[in-house]
Amino acid sequence: MPKKKKSQNNQQFLSPEQYIKQRARSLSIGKCYMSKDIQDCGEGEFIVTRMHTNGKISFATYLVDIYCLGVKDSCYHLRNDADDFYQMINKFPLTECGYDELHNWIYGAVAFAQEVGIEPDRSFKLTQYMLEEDTDDIPLIEYEFGKDGKYFLVCDSVTEANRYLPILKEHLGDDLDYIIEDENDLDDIDDLDEETMMERLTNIKDNPMFKSYGPRTEYTYQHPDYPTELQLTAPDWFYKELNDPINKIYLKEDLVNRILQLPYDLVRENLEKIILYHIGKTCKGIPKDYEDKGFTGIVANAVILLGEVGNTDSSLDVTLELLRQNDDFMEYHFGDAWVEAYVPTLYLLGQNRLDYLMDFVKEEGLETYSKCNVLTSVTQIALHQPERRDEVLEWYRKVTRFATKMLPQTQWFDSALAGLLVCELIDIQAQELLPEIKKLFDTELVDISICGDYAHIRRDIIDPRHAGHAEVCILDVRERFADMKRRWEH
Repeated sequence: MPKKKKSQNNQQFLSPEQYIKQRARSLSIGKCYMSKDIQDCGEGEFIVTRMHTNGKISFATYLVDIYCLGVKDSCYHLRNDADDFYQMINKFPLTECGYDELHNWIYGAVAFAQEVGIEPDRSFKLTQYMLEEDTDDIPLIEYEFGKDGKYFLVCDSVTEANRYLPILKEHLGDDLDYIIEDENDLDDIDDLDEETMMERLTNIKDNPMFKSYGPRTEYTYQHPDYPTELQLTAPDWFYKELNDPINKIYLKEDLVNRILQLPYDLVRENLEKIILYHIGKTCKGIPKDYEDKGFTGIVANAVILLGEVGNTDSSLDVTLELLRQNDDFMEYHFGDAWVEAYVPTLYLLGQNRLDYLMDFVKEEGLETYSKCNVLTSVTQIALHQPERRDEVLEWYRKVTRFATKMLPQTQWFDSALAGLLVCELIDIQAQELLPEIKKLFDTELVDISICGDYAHIRRDIIDPRHAGHAEVCILDVRERFADMKRRWEH
């Protein structure tokens, strides 16, 4: 991980994104605001402020749909002059509210939308840090979401409806209400009789993007024979410490140092054996004795260590073998820490084996989100090593062409993975690949509920102001364990 630049007094200078993640919640909460008529119109703005000791104000705004979609958009503004902020606030029809009210409206709307498969806008991954953590420390306030007790989708355009209606129909069936407020199509809606109006509103069903995106990839991986016994050559304490429940979330620095004082080849060899052994024990279902123990963290911790001591041959093979397992396996061994535990290791071991990673992406019958982690790891090459951008783009060009060819068959690349692929291309601003991306969308099999439609993708790739917030992953093994502690220890 590149070291942050420091001034002579050793003060760290953080990027705006890192500042929000690391420091925003340490600032005191100031005034909060919300749209006056949100309960009547179903959509409105929320603003939370954070106060700096020098009088500056940082704030975040959230566009929230309480009828259906939750957080539709959000943004942040750092270190504003107080006069400028209050002058801006006075221009909008907002009313002051308490923080607990704002928190419950926003997170309540998010939860309401998630019940039918709709996630908050991706900007919320960052702006949520301007809010307090959603825990029981925040008093619960019950608000009514939906319209007349039901989900009610209000779309600005047919394109937006194309994105959300398939998700809602999957969860609610045909029992849903929606309206499309496209001024170009519906400017005379008040003059239409009911039959004509409904015909125009439901013509969306004839749009090719409304149809099913096709089935997801069926998991068909045939497991090889894994070790049935654990025969280690490391000292007895090595496995005992890794398997100790007290170390399941992260390894303390003194233990990491003790492990790394051993010969790296010895550590690597034993870590590989441990991972393969536990794959064999749990690849076809989680045995009762494992379920009784609950999450042990041994595989996740071994993967993190392997990023430090592993090689690009046997260690990379073992790391990819993990990705060949099913979703239940991943959930048991990694839980929500999958990306933090896995992606940096795959980057470190596979950064010079792009051909090998390409072969993995082309394998048949693997889980969609497992393959996505290979894509994310390759994106890290472009972020950590900008000089290799052209090499990464060429790799992605081949992947995108492969996806375009194989999408109709779904067993190599399905619509969800295609959407996730496009998200990665946004993160690296892959303007050079727009022709390939357009051909991918021409298959009409890209899941636009994941990435958006082509028009929005093109905008996001060309205009960096709309780009995603791709994070450069942590690589130092001690910092990685410290990050796991910050994220997951409660």
